[in-house]
Amino acid sequence: MRELRRFVEIVKQLRSEHGCPWDKAQTHLSLRRCLVEECGEFLDALEEEDVAGMREELGDLLLQVVLHAQIAAEADNFDLEDVAGDACKKLLRRHPHVFAQEKADSPEQALLNWEKRKLEEPDKKKQRSSAMDGVPRSMPALARAQKTLGKAVKNGFQWQKQEQILDKIDEELGELKLALQKNQGAAVQEELGDLLFSLVSLSAWQGFEAEEAMQAAVAKFMRRFRNMEKSLKGTNQRLPDCRPDELLKLWQEQKNS
Repeated sequence: MRELRRFVEIVKQLRSEHGCPWDKAQTHLSLRRCLVEECGEFLDALEEEDVAGMREELGDLLLQVVLHAQIAAEADNFDLEDVAGDACKKLLRRHPHVFAQEKADSPEQALLNWEKRKLEEPDKKKQRSSAMDGVPRSMPALARAQKTLGKAVKNGFQWQKQEQILDKIDEELGELKLALQKNQGAAVQEELGDLLFSLVSLSAWQGFEAEEAMQAAVAKFMRRFRNMEKSLKGTNQRLPDCRPDELLKLWQEQKNS
């Protein structure tokens, strides 16, 4: 806790009159992208099993938390103690199987307890008029789509068979092809979104996280592309110098390797 207090004092000094010009200029809104980027960098370290990197990136995330709390304290809105106090109360309230008499013998039951207590909170009842409320706009789109679908399922709105989802995917793909044929730019964008949303439905049905599936696909593409670049090392060619058929051959070689 000594280092944590020191950390908070350093951030206060950075924001003080004689502190850092950059830090002093920041606002809640200006720090939005920093927070998203730091989350992404931590997740990269996590997926790479880089323990040292995880430790460093958690520190960067902590800096974002402390900065936001300091900015709020300067406006007499709240401070880090308030943030921690609210979080403590929430953890105690939403874990009745640990801090009260309810039981939870599995992760699934613990999650049900959490959701039940969450719905009982007065502020949640007062502020949310729809089951669709509470899905952050800034979430990655695939993760946001899956969270939205999860809320719909909890309210009984769900597919009954996987075949229905597959039929929906075929339907949306057909509508996308039609929009492309008619060269309707706005309709193409809309149908692409509908097709992606249907694919997220299939991912959720299968018990997969669509965001993770997409990240894995992106990582696979990047790995194969890098291998294509490596395959040309020692030659006089670069990828931009290759003909389309040569690029396709290189790609197929990496795909089959």
